Amino acid sequence: MTKQFITELKHKSCLEIAKLINSQRDVGSINFILENLGQLPKHFEGAFLYDLLNHTHPQVRLNAVKNIGKLNGELDVNKLLALYRVEKDTSVRREIISSIGRQRKPENKPLLFDFLQDEDPKIVCQAIRGLLVFDQDKEVESHLRPLINHPNEM
Repeated sequence: MTKQFITELKHKSCLEIAKLINSQRDVGSINFILENLGQLPKHFEGAFLYDLLNHTHPQVRLNAVKNIGKLNGELDVNKLLALYRVEKDTSVRREIISSIGRQRKPENKPLLFDFLQDEDPKIVCQAIRGLLVFDQDKEVESHLRPLINHPNEM
């Protein structure tokens, strides 16, 4: 299996990628496929990626979330939030915030505001990054300004 093979398969059919992932039995192969998907075609059907949010290995969940974030605005925020609520791995939680922020949708601002209250400073930093695209928004400014004096130096 090569990166070129994955690229060709991705452009051929998302169903073929899903079949390839489902046929893998080891975490390393699944991660290799997910890490090498690269930019997804405009109409890539990524429903199979949501199934991987329940995988036992955190790196597979992380790579699934990364690829979900590439789905050209077809992000199911509710499924990512459900994972966020139960996820223990900080990297996966950060990537969930990143995927939501990457959408640059004003309707996601309240979610990002909620993430600013997380006790993990890495989560808070990711939420800040997601909000920075709304640089002229007074509401965003009012949520970010108090963080200047945050007790955590990060």
